[in-house]
Amino acid sequence: MTPKYYEPFVTKNMSNIITPTTVSERIPSLDFLRGIAILGILFINIESFVYANPWSSWQYGYESATDHHTRFWVYFLTQGKFYTMFALLFGVGFVIFTERIQQKVHGLKAMDIYARRLLWLFVIGVIHAYFIWDGDILYHYAICGLFLLPFRSMKIRNLVLIVLFVASFLFIKSYESVSKRQETYSNYTEALNKEEAKRTDKDNTLIAFWENRYTKKSPNLSEEVEIPKPTYWQGVISSYENHKVHKGEFYYQSLMLSSLIVMILGMILFRAGIFSDYRVWKYYWAITVLVLVVGLVINYMRYYHWTYEDHIPNLNTFKALLFTIPKEILGVGYILVLNGIYQKYLQRNVRFKVFTKIGRTALSNYIFQSIILGILFYGYGFGLHNSFSRFELLGFVVTIWAIQITCTIIWLRYYKQGPLEFLWRKLTYKSFNKM
Repeated sequence: MTPKYYEPFVTKNMSNIITPTTVSERIPSLDFLRGIAILGILFINIESFVYANPWSSWQYGYESATDHHTRFWVYFLTQGKFYTMFALLFGVGFVIFTERIQQKVHGLKAMDIYARRLLWLFVIGVIHAYFIWDGDILYHYAICGLFLLPFRSMKIRNLVLIVLFVASFLFIKSYESVSKRQETYSNYTEALNKEEAKRTDKDNTLIAFWENRYTKKSPNLSEEVEIPKPTYWQGVISSYENHKVHKGEFYYQSLMLSSLIVMILGMILFRAGIFSDYRVWKYYWAITVLVLVVGLVINYMRYYHWTYEDHIPNLNTFKALLFTIPKEILGVGYILVLNGIYQKYLQRNVRFKVFTKIGRTALSNYIFQSIILGILFYGYGFGLHNSFSRFELLGFVVTIWAIQITCTIIWLRYYKQGPLEFLWRKLTYKSFNKM
């Protein structure tokens, strides 16, 4: 009998569906999604190794219109979307892990094991951040994992209410930001309309600030660009200065609420059963297409403005609210469409099993990417930083994919887990030898 929380979406005559609570083995669709996410996130991560300021809307990689357009398409389709996929799958993994561990041990010991798992993920992330790449996200996930604990036994409808409640804070923040921008623009126009002799220092400062921020710029290719990490030791020092875990900053404040929203959505989707069989949702494809299309439209608007019109201030309240969680919406859309396609068409196709292999070794491949990129682009390696346009970086992305896929296939011929997955598991279950 199908669990009660399936009822709003369930189809008839589906008694053969495996529910999440009965699944004991790995779920192939989840490994497939992790594999896609780990490969896709390289599109964005590579820029942090190549350019001194990759988030600039106008600096670096714009020697041709092709590079400018490449920047738009890469950010439109990938920026934040694969991070969202990882966060959502982290929420799924949270439910799977806690349910399975509670079937083996009971009471506080189960939570001890989960806490140990998060502790070692935090440690791996901190080591990665300080000694390899200061853009690590793992320790942020570990902290978010602690916040998920109160929600582990909640019903789906309550989790939905929690998501809406947390999301409301982000929309309030967006409203306040655009209101402040509107006020600043009003003050700017008022100051600009004054005669120069009557302008105060405050007026001149405001005019200078506004015109500097909202003036169309172009890259100055004659300027020398600082090497991100000229030597390994200087790189460690730079990471120490940028990352302040040692000062008690354990997570990214700007991502905390959105991460929790997406992780809780992962819990909801897993409990709905769609990763075991997407057909438990009667209108799965209708919902998927709706989420995907809405996500694509909003992200197109958001990143078109960011790439081509960043010098034009967004003073529209509706548009500001629309841009509050664009990458999260599209990331969920990616999850839904890829999950459905995999289950319907790809899960029996041997050629696509390579993605599930990458997903099984996602942690190892994530760190492996950073090591490869550091060797290629930092000064202590080949020092290829700022030497390639964004269009040319696509070739590096494909090449690194080939390296990772080859290494993963070879590794899994001899071992069941990736090296870091094995280490993480050993550290987690240390002193729990019966597990």
